[in-house]
Amino acid sequence: MQKTMLAVMKEKAQAGVTLKQIPIPTPINDEILVKVLYASICGTDIGIYNWTPWAAGHIKPPIVIGHEVVGEVVELGEEMRRGLGDGGSGRGRSGEGGIGGMKIGDIVSSETHIYCGNCYQCRIGNLHVCENMELFGIGRNGGFAEYTTIPIRTTWKNNLSIPLEAMSVAEPLGNAVHVITKANVAGKKVLVVGLGPTGLCAGMVAKAYGAREVVGLNRSEYRRKLGKKVGLDRVIEKLSEREYNLFDVVVEMSGSQAGIQIAFDAVRIAGKVIAFGIPKSEITLNWGKYLINKELSIDSVFGRRIWETWYQTSDLLTSGKIDLTKIITHRFKLDQFEEAMKVMMSGECGKVLLEVA
Repeated sequence: MQKTMLAVMKEKAQAGVTLKQIPIPTPINDEILVKVLYASICGTDIGIYNWTPWAAGHIKPPIVIGHEVVGEVVELGEEMRRGLGDGGSGRGRSGEGGIGGMKIGDIVSSETHIYCGNCYQCRIGNLHVCENMELFGIGRNGGFAEYTTIPIRTTWKNNLSIPLEAMSVAEPLGNAVHVITKANVAGKKVLVVGLGPTGLCAGMVAKAYGAREVVGLNRSEYRRKLGKKVGLDRVIEKLSEREYNLFDVVVEMSGSQAGIQIAFDAVRIAGKVIAFGIPKSEITLNWGKYLINKELSIDSVFGRRIWETWYQTSDLLTSGKIDLTKIITHRFKLDQFEEAMKVMMSGECGKVLLEVA
């Protein structure tokens, strides 16, 4: 195996990235070395590229970025070779997908939220919001590279019946699964605010989980067409005031001030709003009008429940209820990262993939 690899680096605390050759990492203790096959670009990566205040508060350059990946296990860390690793968490399920029993040749993805296992939230089962969380591709080197290391405890072994390209998008699909699971959408009228890739996934999951009607809202005609392609009942550019107070559930996936405002106008009295999109700045809201007078239930989602959400996601993909290839619109080689990022920033895209191997 070669000694160096191509990687997308955030080298300095400023806008932009660098593509450069760096040494291939060596897995230590309970890590595995993965040969990356595909990676997909997330909206978070745009913020990292542009060096937004959020990125500046979470990243200490230099670091390899990227957190949505699929790859092949090519080397085990020392504890795994000696049989001392926990294999994910000591749990498992029969069949090809799941956690535990990792070996060379397995096709795996990474859970972005690397948990400590010792804090209060971890002890009560909320591993995804660990108080000492480290984020893959944000707090440690990530997957926009030919090789990456992943802690075995946050490694997911993919079911081989799932297309490789879809495996690279399973992590953001998991966000949508968590959102819709919390929303409890069966038999309900649902509005999805923002049809970026995760919003599109939320619409697909809502349909799969029995929503009575799923409406997608987005200003971009390109994104609205994708919404129709993935099977949403209606897609709209603007919500008419006639539809205010008519939605049982609103999932806010955009993080924009306008989107958040629409979410609270659209939801019916005693309805539910799920917040997922991250605003770029502080937002204002009429607390009395919306939270008190409408007596709403408001919940939020940060990532995926470990490993519950991953099992749900795998079930949706293996059953054919969700086809992630419908939202993949562009493919680039790793050394075309700058071109890929231009497409991402244009908004005229669904999921953008990087073909690494």
